[in-house]
Amino acid sequence: MQFARNPYPKVLAEVSKLLRKAQGPFLIAIDGACTSGKTTLAHALGQALQAPVFHMDDFYLPFALRTPQRLQMPGGHMDWPRLEEEVLQPAVQGHALVYRAYDAHADRWKSEQLIEPQKVYIVEGTYSLLPTLEKYYDYKVFLKLDVDSQYGRLQKRESKEKLIGFINRWIPEEERYFSQYYTSSCADLIFDTSDKK
Repeated sequence: MQFARNPYPKVLAEVSKLLRKAQGPFLIAIDGACTSGKTTLAHALGQALQAPVFHMDDFYLPFALRTPQRLQMPGGHMDWPRLEEEVLQPAVQGHALVYRAYDAHADRWKSEQLIEPQKVYIVEGTYSLLPTLEKYYDYKVFLKLDVDSQYGRLQKRESKEKLIGFINRWIPEEERYFSQYYTSSCADLIFDTSDKK
């Protein structure tokens, strides 16, 4: 991983220990602030554990369904009922699952994907620990970082226009979700990936 503080060894060690005792499917959630390393960690774990990775970005609510009432809720722009129905429920029941990713940039559905039953599943992204979803996970990770690290990473990753969008809209929306639902309080591991010297 590219960050000075790397959560991967600790998460892999703890998950590997739990998997030795697991009787059925094992679900991992990786939530946290944007640019904290959720996707990077999920891909590394997915490779090590031979587990499929599901991205919350694929479960944005289609624009046609984004009512003012829905958007008043923290995380209201996420289609968590579809994630629950298409991925989480069949996964914990040991069934194959079929799901479609939604491309919010193009406002279109991608092709259906079939995932045969697996021992481990990983869901990564902000809002993966919404209260209605938390019960499905066997191990929950929350990644955080300081403001300077987050801003520096966004500057490297995003255009100026998108950077403004993150600062004015998406980061405040994330913070509203974290604070209203006390998201980090349910995590088995809280890890700070800040660029500390």
